[in-house]
Amino acid sequence: MKKVEERNELFQTSQMTILLSYTIFSGILTVESILLGWEMWAVLLILMGVGVSWFIHIQQRFNEKYRVWIYSIFIMFTFFFYGSHPTSVFDTVAVMSIVLILFTMTGIRSLITFLQILYYITFAYGIVSMWRAGEKFDSLVITRAILHIAAITTISWISRTIITKWVQVLDHSRDEIDQLTYATQRLNDFLANVSHEIRTPINAIMGLTGICIDNEQDQEKLTNLISVRNAGRRVAEQISDILDYSEIDSNKLANNYEDYELSSVLNDLVTEIRPYKPEHIELVIDVDPAIPCIMNTDINKLKKILHHLIMNGLKYTSEGGVYARISVEKQEYGVNLMLEVTDTGIGMDEEETERIMDGFYQADSGRTRHAGGLGLGLSITSGFVASLGGFMMVMSKPGAGTTVRVSIPQKVVDPRSCMSLNNREEKCIGAFLNFEKYKNPNVREYYNAMVGHIVVGLGVQMHRVDNAANLKKLTSSVKLTHLFVGDEEYLSASAELERLAKEMVVVVVADGNFKLPRGSRVKIMEKPFYCFPVVSVLNTDYTDSDTNEDVMYCNGIRALVVDDEPMNLSVAKSIFKRYGMVVSTAASGQDSIDMCHENEYDIVFMDHMMPGMDGVEAMKHIRSIRSKENKDLPIVALTANAVSSAKEMFLSVGFDGFVSKPVERQELERVLKKVLPKSAITYEKAEVVQESFTSSEENAEPEHELSAYEKLNNFGIDTLLGLEYCQNDDELYETLLRQFVEEYPGKQNKIEEYYNAKDFKNYEIYVHALKTTAKMLGNMQLSEQAKDLEFAAKKEQATYIEGHHNALMSSYKSTMQHIADIYDIQPVDKPAESSSADSEDEVLIFAPEKNENDDVLIFEPVKE
Repeated sequence: MKKVEERNELFQTSQMTILLSYTIFSGILTVESILLGWEMWAVLLILMGVGVSWFIHIQQRFNEKYRVWIYSIFIMFTFFFYGSHPTSVFDTVAVMSIVLILFTMTGIRSLITFLQILYYITFAYGIVSMWRAGEKFDSLVITRAILHIAAITTISWISRTIITKWVQVLDHSRDEIDQLTYATQRLNDFLANVSHEIRTPINAIMGLTGICIDNEQDQEKLTNLISVRNAGRRVAEQISDILDYSEIDSNKLANNYEDYELSSVLNDLVTEIRPYKPEHIELVIDVDPAIPCIMNTDINKLKKILHHLIMNGLKYTSEGGVYARISVEKQEYGVNLMLEVTDTGIGMDEEETERIMDGFYQADSGRTRHAGGLGLGLSITSGFVASLGGFMMVMSKPGAGTTVRVSIPQKVVDPRSCMSLNNREEKCIGAFLNFEKYKNPNVREYYNAMVGHIVVGLGVQMHRVDNAANLKKLTSSVKLTHLFVGDEEYLSASAELERLAKEMVVVVVADGNFKLPRGSRVKIMEKPFYCFPVVSVLNTDYTDSDTNEDVMYCNGIRALVVDDEPMNLSVAKSIFKRYGMVVSTAASGQDSIDMCHENEYDIVFMDHMMPGMDGVEAMKHIRSIRSKENKDLPIVALTANAVSSAKEMFLSVGFDGFVSKPVERQELERVLKKVLPKSAITYEKAEVVQESFTSSEENAEPEHELSAYEKLNNFGIDTLLGLEYCQNDDELYETLLRQFVEEYPGKQNKIEEYYNAKDFKNYEIYVHALKTTAKMLGNMQLSEQAKDLEFAAKKEQATYIEGHHNALMSSYKSTMQHIADIYDIQPVDKPAESSSADSEDEVLIFAPEKNENDDVLIFEPVKE
């Protein structure tokens, strides 16, 4: 295929050159024919041949090789006409030499041979014409004739030799390119496979380390454990980078376009970046308020583009800061989202700037390089930007930092501003911010620009002072509603600021380790200081009794959850009930169809792989039922398949939304807001919700529960992890523990039955189910044992299964027995329910959001 493409390029070049030369030669020949009185009918044919040749070339009639032969026939006729006249016989050698050189570019050996034969015929015809005309053939004429024939013969031989050598070189180059392409593909596949395999132990290390951190009291050990966890996070990110790079390099990227709000993207991004930002480096995110409220793009790629650009700046900046400016340029199709990230880091010279897009390349990548990592950040960014139809520019100078500019086309869904103020005319904003404390002048410019853009964009006034004395003058003369304060500025006037906090909203902008005195009314806004948290603060007043986020409710929404795993259904039912939904469950695709036929539902959550009928087929049947009734029913896919093309596939076959497992609250709520009508969604204060969630706990016996949990933890079951999956619902968690024990006899018998029968397909199903249920309870050791055997069963690795089966069953039994002893539960000997042999989905896991520092308030943007 590559050979054909290379030949095509050559043909295109040679055709144009040949046609231009043919046209010029024909024009000269026409003038000469008129002057010498040659046959005009032949001249007309020649001009007609020129016209036909250009028509064929412009219209691209026939394939390239046939066109070259057609041009050659016209040129041969023209050459014969020219050489057939006695006055031109000895001039033909020059013309034919040029023609042979031109046609060497076509790479067609046979064409050279035909032209050589044509010359011999034309020359012979011309010699005969000279003889008939009475021309004397002296020694000069004879030697000239021999010399011309020898010259054309030699040139023809050289042309054929050049073509032969060229073909050999091209074939050799093509083979080398094929080998390099194959080697690159194998390397990408290897990197992808290795990355997938490393994920499991890394996740285990991070999970177990997190458990140890929660339980460790010794400060030195705690510091070491945090270092281990951070190292695990770094490896996990590098694995993700390798997978992204492999997809880009192998052209397997798939874009999943969806509507999004920039505030949500930045909130997630800032949460991810905070742990990696050094305290002495300032991160300033400057967002243009003119950015539309809702746009459309691939959210994950956009988030990773911003993540890599900002992290790259932080990585190579030892002092100063990183400035990220996000704005838009209006276009006919919507807007161009403009991202500009500037740092005060080490910078790069011209050669490094040109090479920075290469995979695995780092500026200053020798032994003394400034930062770690794989060097894939900008390569991945460039690939994602190109995939989204944008472009990227990198500008840098050694010692002067780097600026990366990115432009990505976006469709505009809601043109309203991405941020808005309630009662703007009532706001009076003050700022006690001394930017002169930053030694680097660039950082001062970053903050001034960001504050200026917020003030102008929101259409408000801000009174800024830089010392405590001026603060007193300001507050005595102007009635402020909101006051933003720096951390050092707070320490310089803490008493005055605490007094002011009783009259207005006072917010300290500080790093996460900043602590306020007990009982303080001042709020903390964790850096980075950017517009969305600012707007959220401005939309509150000091009379608010709490600063908790509102919790979303979908009261009265009738939801149907479809999954073939009983424990999945139990967890999902509990999760969706917390949103105020009325939840029904179905254990198979057919059951869901029957239930939708008999009952009315407002939304369906559909598992993908199920026995008998998978989720896609069930979804289409339900769609058919509702279309006959002229009713619309949102159906959301639930799957553990989170590769970039999975979401696109599910949406393309007809699902209204997609939620990957493990489920994240933000992702789930984003989908709910997308597929449900606005009238179905309400918000309530978090305090009220918490009361309703904990009312059952107030009547429980904490001492008994605590004792039971301690026993489970001592055995190796992480109850904190299990409760986290159950949204800290003790009642649901204990229900799952009891279900685990009661289902043991049936599932244990099935596992043993399929193991003894060497039925690895069904063995894989039940081991998969054990993996997910153990994970739900917090027994990661048992879950990992089951996961290894599930993988071995999928690959039919009988030797591995035989060597590890007994250990798994022993762990399974001891876990069951330990839980049974603690809660006084008796296993129920009943057949285990069937599951799908093809199921790839993990158990539905809902990881609640955490606030690691109770003193830190992270403000969410207010949505219109």
